[in-house]
Amino acid sequence: MLATLLQDVRYAVRSSGRTPGFAAASIITLALGIGANTAIFSLMNAVLFRTLPVGAPEDLYFIAHGAGNDLGTSSNYAWLESIRRRDEVFSGVAAYNIRDFKVATTGGPQRVVGQYASGNYHAVAGIPIARGRGFTNEDDRAAGGGSIAVISDGFWTRRFGRDPDVLGKTLVVGGRTVTIVGVTAPGFEGMQPGRSLDITLPLSIRAADEPDFLTSPDSWTNMPLVARLKPGTDLRQAQAVVQAAFSEHLSRHNIRGFSRLPSGAERSALLLPAAKGHDRLRTEYSTPLRVLMGMVGLVLLVSCVNVANLLLVRGTARGSEIAVRMSVGASRGRLVRQFLTESIFFSLSGGALGLLLASWSTWFISSLFLENQNPIVIDAQPDLVVFLFTMLLSLLTGVVFGLMPAFKATRLDLARALKLHSASSIGVGSASGRQVLVAAQIALCLILVFAAGLLVRTQRNLQHVEGGFATENVLVFALDANDTAFPDERMVELCTTAIERLRGRTGAIAGSCSTMSPVDTAFEGRILGIPTPPPGRGANQIVANTVTPDYFQTFGIDLVRGRLFTAQDAAGAVRVALINETAARFYFGGADPIGRPIAFGSKPDPARTMTVVGIVRDARHSLRQAPPRMVYQPLAQIIQAPDTLTAAIRTTSDPTPVAGLVRGEVAALSRDVAVTWVRTMQQQIAAALTSERLLATLSTAFGLLALLLACIGLYGVVSYDVARRSRDIGIRLALGAERSTVLAGVLRQTATMTAAGVGVGLVAAALASRLVESFLFDLTPRDPVTLGVTTGMLALSTLLAGYLPARRAARIDPAVALRAE
Repeated sequence: MLATLLQDVRYAVRSSGRTPGFAAASIITLALGIGANTAIFSLMNAVLFRTLPVGAPEDLYFIAHGAGNDLGTSSNYAWLESIRRRDEVFSGVAAYNIRDFKVATTGGPQRVVGQYASGNYHAVAGIPIARGRGFTNEDDRAAGGGSIAVISDGFWTRRFGRDPDVLGKTLVVGGRTVTIVGVTAPGFEGMQPGRSLDITLPLSIRAADEPDFLTSPDSWTNMPLVARLKPGTDLRQAQAVVQAAFSEHLSRHNIRGFSRLPSGAERSALLLPAAKGHDRLRTEYSTPLRVLMGMVGLVLLVSCVNVANLLLVRGTARGSEIAVRMSVGASRGRLVRQFLTESIFFSLSGGALGLLLASWSTWFISSLFLENQNPIVIDAQPDLVVFLFTMLLSLLTGVVFGLMPAFKATRLDLARALKLHSASSIGVGSASGRQVLVAAQIALCLILVFAAGLLVRTQRNLQHVEGGFATENVLVFALDANDTAFPDERMVELCTTAIERLRGRTGAIAGSCSTMSPVDTAFEGRILGIPTPPPGRGANQIVANTVTPDYFQTFGIDLVRGRLFTAQDAAGAVRVALINETAARFYFGGADPIGRPIAFGSKPDPARTMTVVGIVRDARHSLRQAPPRMVYQPLAQIIQAPDTLTAAIRTTSDPTPVAGLVRGEVAALSRDVAVTWVRTMQQQIAAALTSERLLATLSTAFGLLALLLACIGLYGVVSYDVARRSRDIGIRLALGAERSTVLAGVLRQTATMTAAGVGVGLVAAALASRLVESFLFDLTPRDPVTLGVTTGMLALSTLLAGYLPARRAARIDPAVALRAE
């Protein structure tokens, strides 16, 4: 069998060499389909399937709490100590707290993504260390102890140029000098996929900066606990131990109010697998990635149908060869195996080329995730798992598209085939079979192009939705003094001074400082206390924004009634507030809210009561959702000085040139304050639409690819039929047939295949569009405009593909055609 297989492989290679055009067309077509599948699977593997590069990841579990799908991993140090004592099931329990750090550089503070981690973090999680060491089990309670740091391989490369003497060097992080003791191995980016960690500091540093951190049992913070099960421990036993420890912890510290969720459901503790890290990224992108995987599956089907058509044509051309081989004793099964070997050879070659295409494609796809305030870092380059997937897919593809042509090519009337002298006369593979395959291609293509049209229109609708604020000529940037020596009390002064300096140099028409901006990742929810609150859960929740007077002019938010803030609304003056239209309707109905008192908190402090002085237009905070209830306060009257602010400049033209001046102007005022995420409002909106942009961009690419393949398939079938019937066409022309009649006849064949494919595709597209319904905005799944444009574009493209061979048929020279046979 092995000798026969090698013989078949050699024959397939020689056969491809004799028909290089056919081989190249088949391999490239398959490479496009397999490469698209490999690229999306690479992304799925990186986001959904890949386990952390740590020791024995299957033994790691997050200790979570909640009920049903409402689960969280917040914790506190007291809970960490409680669960650590359960050493009958755990070999260790560690904690980490991801946050941004400020690292001092010669150009000012640089923001990096880092984390605090308990002393046993590297040992419990099995973190691979390339140089030096990880943390040891030093006491987390040793205030100020352990002024050390472990850095990532990426940070080592960027900051120290992979200096081999990096161990022992120091960094100033948050104003504290720390000594580098270790570098993690390449590939480990942290326990939360998508967030690339640069620096890990001991939890004892946070304990030194926040004394209450170690002693507050009822202050739950974003600090996941990760535990490693002892070998041989039953998961159900460990689950029971965790629940018992949770109940005991709540009882001992008298925090029973935490035992129930806001919905009223009982909160319980449980173990969640941590082998793949924290599931935030998987939760957000699992559905979009599965939709894209379905799309590339259709692209591959179109590719397979295309190559199957090519093989049917080739089988027809090899009719005489097949007849001779069968007449001298070759069995049908032996010939089918030979043809399958050829198709698998094509598919494996296409898979190898597809891997190269996927390597470039994944780089482009990964870049779509980076346009964000907190960029999502994904290493989607193909690995061993992706390689095995591609090879398996290639083998399966070779069998799928090769079986039908192989059986059709070997289904001959042997006696008749041997009597006929031309391959074209033998008639292996009916024209109707090829036409059915082309119609199937068109139907599959219509599904893809229609879905892509819906997703593209959704992205466009979201980009141009009326948000109630200006999106043109506005530049936004963040000022961050957290973890620096710069006093919070001076942040407002620094921000307003920087705005004035920028306005003086650029001729900007307005500028403002605020704690958040429209369509921002920042969000401050407060409880609003009013004399007669509306009934219902969450009725007292409101979004709070603290702004300078020019905020509304900067963002183009109009005043509806009353007045805006002025310079007289300063500290010590009467406390005032503005509310948006939604808040005015919800809390005051038809009554006039101007002059009414409001305050924050379920039991408001009378000294902090604010008077409503105006109503402004609604401004969206989320593009997909209606504007929230919102209250604005003057930044000059803020109670607690902020350590971060959002600054904005509005210009008369493109504000991009202003971006180059921002850091210099802020550095001239203070080198301690970091300037982060300088962007225009269009870029801020684009960052909020990362998922939508990913779907729209890739679905468009796959839809166009499928359309191209369908047109090539139709062109190939019509061209072959024209070539096969050239003598017949020549005779008709010689007998006086009009060339326009010949042209119309070939176009009629094209129109028939197109009509059949479009008819089936319309029904399938209407059904399949339900799969993308949850992603749509201001569109129905069967939007008639999108469906009409899609159908028209597809029909026009396929008719054009059929017109080219039809025109060639009408130009056949009868004399040449008659001599050809």
